[in-house]
Amino acid sequence: MLHWRFGIMAAVAAFMLCMPGIQAASIQDQADDLEIAALDLEAKGDLDTALTKYRDASKLVPKNKAFKENLANCLNKAAIAKHDAKDDTTAIAYLEEAVALLPNFKAAKDNLIALKGSKLNQEGIALMKIPNFEGAVAKFNEVLALDPDNKPVKINRDIAESQILLKNGDPAGAVAKLQEAQTLNPNLQITKDKLAEAQAAADAKAAEYAKKKQAAEKN
Repeated sequence: MLHWRFGIMAAVAAFMLCMPGIQAASIQDQADDLEIAALDLEAKGDLDTALTKYRDASKLVPKNKAFKENLANCLNKAAIAKHDAKDDTTAIAYLEEAVALLPNFKAAKDNLIALKGSKLNQEGIALMKIPNFEGAVAKFNEVLALDPDNKPVKINRDIAESQILLKNGDPAGAVAKLQEAQTLNPNLQITKDKLAEAQAAADAKAAEYAKKKQAAEKN
């Protein structure tokens, strides 16, 4: 009789676990436990493990707004720590994840623009030194897509574009592009130097053209 009663209880328990309401409660409990563990880990400074717990909780209950907010906040905090540790690649990935979760998360967006923009700008400058001016322009354009008012990057792009124009035999176009850059920062020495070089090339081309025209008129 004892075995029979135990079998009935086990069957009832199994039936209850199959019921939608019971399952939902169990999943929510698991998610809550994960969230509590994540909060504790975050408070202790173990951000990477906390992120794993937050992600697991959000996967269990994807519509929970508080879980998303906690995950996004931890991602932003972890990104700052990664940046301090000179790991901007991971920092940027964390910030992109945070912004994907909460598109209006201003702090994460601002940090993403600053970090990603700086990284892309440095990559553009490195390409200019090769020189690969077309590749540099592409990098600078990526920065400006994130941060349209970034003056230093606009100047870098203008300089790179001026060198492309010079390479393609258009020194006058290069002069115009560098004059555009100079309006953004009249005191920048590199712009002054590049403008002087481009102006000399433009003057030489204009003189050569005038010489050829004069010779053609004589003939």
